[in-house]
Amino acid sequence: MVLGAYTSAIGAGLSCPDWPTCYGTWVPFLHSGVVADAPYTAVQIFAEWVHRGLAFALGFLILGTVIAAWRWQRDRRLVVGAATLAVALLPLQVYLGRLTVTELLQPVVVTGHLSVALLILLALSTATVGSWFGERTDAAVGGE
Repeated sequence: MVLGAYTSAIGAGLSCPDWPTCYGTWVPFLHSGVVADAPYTAVQIFAEWVHRGLAFALGFLILGTVIAAWRWQRDRRLVVGAATLAVALLPLQVYLGRLTVTELLQPVVVTGHLSVALLILLALSTATVGSWFGERTDAAVGGE
């Protein structure tokens, strides 16, 4: 979320004008003409490109979190539920990220994108705290 805010603050939200690629390529910096001919600075393009890449990687980490929750925290409903909510929100977050670019930073879309990011952060925070302090259900307590 911090990188997304930084990208927005430096006016780089549309520095990769297409989605999911950036100027029709996955790595615009491998094509010298792309960055040189762009109406944005290399820093702006880099910020947006890294934002997308980091979001992609974090999506897989969130998926790993829900798998771990179902596998090792199954007896903690709060943890499993919160992790499942986080992964369930991912497709919406990706879609809103796409719309942020294709709809040219419409305020309602940008606000929705940030709001869903906050919900995912809240769900992951709940799962984390629940795994540290949450009580196990009766079924698990009797079996341990």
